Amino acid sequence: MNLLELIGSGRSRTLGPIGRLLSAAISLSLAVTFIAVAAGVYLDEMIGLFIFLGGVLSLAFLHTTGNASRPGTETWTSWLLTLVSIGCCVYFIVMHDVHKDRLPVLDPLTTADVAVSVVLIALVLEATRRTVGVVLVMLVGLFLTYAAFGDKLSGAFSHRGMSLPEMIDQLVFTNNGLFGPALEVAAYLVFIFVLFGALLDKFGGGDFFHDLSNALVGRQVGGPAKVAVLSSGLYGSISGSPTADVVTTGSFTIPLMIRTGFTRVRAGAIEAAASTGGAILPPVMGSAAFMMSDFTGIPYGSIALVAIVPGLLYYLCVYLGVTLQAHHAGLKPLEQADIPRVSAVLKRDWIYLVPLVTIAWAVLALNRPAFAGAVACLALVPVVLLRCRPLTDLPKRLGLSLMEGMQRMITVGVACAVAGLVIGTLSMTDLSGKISSALFVLASGNFALTVFTAIVVIVVLGMGMPVPAVYALSAVLAAPALIALGISTMASHLLVVYYAAVSAITPPVAVAAFAAASIAKANPMPIGFVACRIAAVAFVVPLVFVARPELLLEGPTLDVIGVCAATALGSVLMTIAFEDYAFGKLGPTTRLAFGVLAILMFMPSAAVNAIATAVSLSWLGWRYRRSRYAMPPGNPPGSSGLTPS
Repeated sequence: MNLLELIGSGRSRTLGPIGRLLSAAISLSLAVTFIAVAAGVYLDEMIGLFIFLGGVLSLAFLHTTGNASRPGTETWTSWLLTLVSIGCCVYFIVMHDVHKDRLPVLDPLTTADVAVSVVLIALVLEATRRTVGVVLVMLVGLFLTYAAFGDKLSGAFSHRGMSLPEMIDQLVFTNNGLFGPALEVAAYLVFIFVLFGALLDKFGGGDFFHDLSNALVGRQVGGPAKVAVLSSGLYGSISGSPTADVVTTGSFTIPLMIRTGFTRVRAGAIEAAASTGGAILPPVMGSAAFMMSDFTGIPYGSIALVAIVPGLLYYLCVYLGVTLQAHHAGLKPLEQADIPRVSAVLKRDWIYLVPLVTIAWAVLALNRPAFAGAVACLALVPVVLLRCRPLTDLPKRLGLSLMEGMQRMITVGVACAVAGLVIGTLSMTDLSGKISSALFVLASGNFALTVFTAIVVIVVLGMGMPVPAVYALSAVLAAPALIALGISTMASHLLVVYYAAVSAITPPVAVAAFAAASIAKANPMPIGFVACRIAAVAFVVPLVFVARPELLLEGPTLDVIGVCAATALGSVLMTIAFEDYAFGKLGPTTRLAFGVLAILMFMPSAAVNAIATAVSLSWLGWRYRRSRYAMPPGNPPGSSGLTPS
């Protein structure tokens, strides 16, 4: 077994008839239950979390092997772990009336309570090892070890010490641990939107996004890559999952990009970068944004509103980067006969606009995100009725959609559960406050150094971890240090959301890059690095809105417009510098000059922005005019025949 197999997650398991039946029963029961809860049906919150965690753990053990080298068929171990998972959560459901009347910490736990809780924590860690990898398990183990033996330390990081029953009480029987905010968001908010994405995809939504994007930009140079950017953005803004987006849209776009001249690495990187942006693009964004709303108390609609400009800037730069790459490589447009017309796509598939408009309106207008997801699912009814032929297949397709939606929640649910263990440890030992203070002291109170240190913490945590787990940990470790600097809660937590999202393409363990690599048949490491370069704006824009809150629509209208325009131009200049092309090849000196101009556009000074704007636009205009004179006859402006200057 090599190192990657050892530290990596397991692989999908092939189930037999009984396994498929049990998986279907669990998935459908959970789906129906939490759809009803989102629609307003009352269910005791803690009982709902017990049901959700039991179902997620059961599905994790049923569907995932111990590691990539294990047999892909059912084993007695998987069955045993599945049954124990169900048994533990049934115990908590049966004992709920007893537990809710006791005073945490003050009333002692029974031996059975402690034993079942220890087994449940072990199951969560094992499910994490299978679905996420051993790295996260080791990180959680480090925090738990600190909780158990931190009293042996000296200095600021020592704590008063606690017994095993007291640790269990804090981790399992309070609202700050395993059954805390992270798992609550996964069960009551994220799931309904994941289900919406699964239903939309199962009834042709993915094909609609692809066809519409193809009709809009397929005729342009680098059309397949631009289709990947648009379709992945549209689908990703609904699904909120970079990996699911890569698998769904990448199966179409990556092979097409390769066939039209993009290298395998470049094709995989473009898809990975485009899919990652869905987690920061309204209306749905992703699980981290829902968790931000729950952690901070800021309404989700407000978060989605201020995230519009940064999200659009991200896709502007990814789209521009693809355009420059295509022109630089001299690629040709697709055959016109292979591309549908926009009017034909909308005439045929206009019905898909109903749920898309509904979900955008519901998320932004209603102050109940879960109910907004239920309304969006209801808006899928016309799509389901018109796109399911024959109608006799409707029950089967609906069942498969619900099962797929639940299975997409396995990794998210497990990650949120294990993040709850870390949050509980941080809470009971006050480690989060100690780390925040240490970051502040380490940076000597310096604003820029503190922000940089916090970003390093988030990026390191993000290596190999799913987005919700990265956000949950970083929100309690890094965000308090940022807020202590005087940065607003919105900007501090949104910065964490951004860096948590780009963890999907940040090597060495970049889940979206690995997913793209499996389709492109290329090495995931180069894909991750190229994807980071394509998506470089996502690493810069958070720094801008921390220094210039106007980018988050805070402040006078003219200031907001000015900062948004300056940031947009700076992002364009940065993309040009990275891609080494703007109406011709740049060269090292010119690339450096464009990079310096980009930095000047990001500076919090209107005068510096104005000077840099004048220089940049004049220079780009001059390069454009010169490229026209250098263009061979018969190549119109904007074709792939632009000659390097």
